[in-house]
Amino acid sequence: MLILAAFTTHAADPSGRHEPRTATSLSGVYNVLDYGAKGDGVADDTAAIQKAVDACVAQGGGQVLLPGGKTFLSGAVTLGSGVDFHLARSAVLKGSARWQDYGPAGALLFAKDATGVSISGDGVLDGNDKAVWQKLADEQAGGDVNKPGWWPQSFCGVWWPFGRSTTDKTLAAGRPMVIILIGCQQVRIRDITIRNAPSWTVHPVGCEDLVIDSVSILNDWNMANNDGIDLDHCRNVRVANCHIDTADDGIVLKNTPNFASYGRSENITVTGCTIASRSCALKLDEAYAPPGIRNVVFDACVIHRSNRGLCVQSRDEGDIENVLFANITVETQLQPGKWWGAGEPIHISNLPRNPDTKLGHVRQIRFSNILCRGENGVYLRGCEAQPIEDIVFDNVRVEVGKTGDVPGGFYDDRPNGFLPDGEFIGVYTNTIAGFHCGFVRGLTLRNTQLVWGERLEDYYGPALACQHVEGLQLEHFTGKAARPGKSPDQIME
Repeated sequence: MLILAAFTTHAADPSGRHEPRTATSLSGVYNVLDYGAKGDGVADDTAAIQKAVDACVAQGGGQVLLPGGKTFLSGAVTLGSGVDFHLARSAVLKGSARWQDYGPAGALLFAKDATGVSISGDGVLDGNDKAVWQKLADEQAGGDVNKPGWWPQSFCGVWWPFGRSTTDKTLAAGRPMVIILIGCQQVRIRDITIRNAPSWTVHPVGCEDLVIDSVSILNDWNMANNDGIDLDHCRNVRVANCHIDTADDGIVLKNTPNFASYGRSENITVTGCTIASRSCALKLDEAYAPPGIRNVVFDACVIHRSNRGLCVQSRDEGDIENVLFANITVETQLQPGKWWGAGEPIHISNLPRNPDTKLGHVRQIRFSNILCRGENGVYLRGCEAQPIEDIVFDNVRVEVGKTGDVPGGFYDDRPNGFLPDGEFIGVYTNTIAGFHCGFVRGLTLRNTQLVWGERLEDYYGPALACQHVEGLQLEHFTGKAARPGKSPDQIME
């Protein structure tokens, strides 16, 4: 009888070195334990995991396996073409608390210009958020990160790679992301759970043919900037069946300035996701670089426990156009502190980031079959220089009423600068309308209903308030003022 044991042989890699090849790697599976990883949650396994990845790449690809029942402590790991980085059930890859361990990559898992890379399995990526923040606090800001709302505003912006060039290889203190993928093609992220992100969780940049499916993202509600998924200059993307619960934005489409060479974000679908966010659930913003963002569909999603629901927020030069939100339920509630949002289920704004901003267009936005319940109404606001254009609501129900204890009666136009003493500007008190519309060119409310909830504050007012709105079409729009006699049902200026 022939017995095949876990033998070791050797194969030369292109550099001439000899790496161990185990029986599992001969079958295309590279178990990190065979390359020296301990998996005890204490030893630094970065080098061993990277060694397994490099062996996999050298052989043309395969699966790098983190076996179940173990916790692997690691800094940045760089993936390559053809690698399936697989976390078996009950396996945990936990990020180091030291920012120095992430180097120029700036993320727990990193890839650049790779093809056919995937991250899969039923295991967990743990960003170790509080430990990362505390290390930075000990070095820079002081304080106890376990106290809610501890972080100072000046500390929040310290994370890779913003504020410096992507080609800058010098180390600088900052919070890592969990996953950064730059210029990759045929990317698949499936089934994993990601938790405790120190900053953005999943950040694909300039990626083509990207699928994110059945991923759970569970982040701390007291940590700033821990967005769920930030799609940046990406094309031909499908995000499906994900559950995201995070303090900052849930799923965001962007064109950030450091990566302008990757061009437009376009052809993106987000379907079947459930999202809770202390900021905004589904959002398009930061279209810094023209030509901008276009051809986007959000469908069959459920939003709950969020500070803002559906949002198109332009402050920059790129255009945002051809966007469809359909078959979505939204529940919003005001959040305490400095989180952006005012409890609006739907928000569209096009306002200059600073006095020198040349604004792009926000146009051709559709909302179809939407059920909303929130502490604020729908907010649509362009500006005289660049109104928002061609907005249609079709079969939309909006219910507005107080449900929480955070004071309301305001709108939130952030970000648009800071006062010298560090306080935000852009938050202003106002009578709250069911639909608040300013500087809009082409607005249709079709089969759309505004109703008021049981608990009404004094600041609730008309069903519809329009200022500088051209081409308004009301086709079976229904809605009365919150307090008949105190304000009219509709205000047109």
